[in-house]
Amino acid sequence: MTADPDRLAGALICAGAVVGLIGSVATMSVFLGVPSFALVLMLGAYAFRKRKEGRLLAAAVVWFAALGALGGFPPFFFFRFYGLLPAGYYWLAAIPVLGTALAIAGAVVKLLLPRRA
Repeated sequence: MTADPDRLAGALICAGAVVGLIGSVATMSVFLGVPSFALVLMLGAYAFRKRKEGRLLAAAVVWFAALGALGGFPPFFFFRFYGLLPAGYYWLAAIPVLGTALAIAGAVVKLLLPRRA
């Protein structure tokens, strides 16, 4: 008995979106993280079925999940002042990154595994 790639991809994408939403709320990234992961959750719900546009939706999942993970980091994090963040914030910022990894893994399943007719 094997798992249907579409259902596996949808489950991974939805799980990643939920983890990303929790992490985005924890890091207070309500303008970039929450809307991005909410969109990933909607796309994951559409990924459960076999559709012609499934690969396009999976590509959109990769983009919006990565965008949501970037929302967890303040803008100055990417410059030389990144040492100013409290140590506990790095653990909180890792939660959306974990959600992104799960969602991208689901998108890779959708994009790369062969589909049965």
